[in-house]
Amino acid sequence: MRLSDLVKLLVLPLAVSLAACSSVGVDSGKVAEVRQITQSDHCGLTGPGVVYVDSAEDLEPLLGVSGQNLSTRLVREVNLASEHLVFVTLGQKPTAGYSVALDKAHFSGNTLSLDMLTKQPEPGMMVAQVITSPCAVLAVPSVEWGQIRVAGITDKPLVRNLDP
Repeated sequence: MRLSDLVKLLVLPLAVSLAACSSVGVDSGKVAEVRQITQSDHCGLTGPGVVYVDSAEDLEPLLGVSGQNLSTRLVREVNLASEHLVFVTLGQKPTAGYSVALDKAHFSGNTLSLDMLTKQPEPGMMVAQVITSPCAVLAVPSVEWGQIRVAGITDKPLVRNLDP
């Protein structure tokens, strides 16, 4: 057997198995292909909460909130046919200095789990006395999630059950 034939025998199955590992499907404990689109210190959502968006009609009311400083252009560029959006909000905060961002994502069965990192002002830190509502906007694969669980926002995970 020639070396090139041996390489083909070894490389092709490896390439196929690696491609299968990177796909999103329903399998216990896999890492989900989730990306953070943007974040803001004021989304105007009073949460804390999780909002799932799978259509332009559901998106528009979230992007027209008065005083919002969210990068709406980046959010509108997401192709909702291939990805859906998840808004994760900390709710209203009494000062500036709060933020939320994606740490990691994984799925098990039909549940998408999002682990979030939050920041708050250090005690004694000088911050603007203004009501804020920090959020992060994530793009998730447009598969049929039954549930989204968000950890790191409140003491207990936030759970959003999705209609079939």
